[in-house]
Amino acid sequence: MNVGDTVELSLAENPTTGFRWDFASKPEPVCTIAKDAFDAGTGSLGKGGIHRWEFQAVQAGTGTVKLEYRRPWEKDTPAADKFSLTLRVK
Repeated sequence: MNVGDTVELSLAENPTTGFRWDFASKPEPVCTIAKDAFDAGTGSLGKGGIHRWEFQAVQAGTGTVKLEYRRPWEKDTPAADKFSLTLRVK
C-alpha cells in the first residue's frame, strides 16, 4: 500500500450467537481504522452477516491486524477462529 490508500477487510460474523470478531492487535500507527460496520444478512432471524473494516495507510511501515472470533464473556476460552493480516505501507 501507499500512504493514503485504503483496503477493506470483510469477515463473516454472527453476533446473534454471541460471537464477534475482536481485535487482538491493530495495525496502528501504520494504518488507522477508517470504517467499522456490520452488514446484517437477509432472510431468517438469527442469520449472520458480514463485518467490514476499512483501513487507511497513514505512514510507512508494517502493521498487523489480528482478530479473534469469540464471545466477549468467554475471555479464558480459546477463540473459535483467528484471522491475521500484515499491511505494508511504503
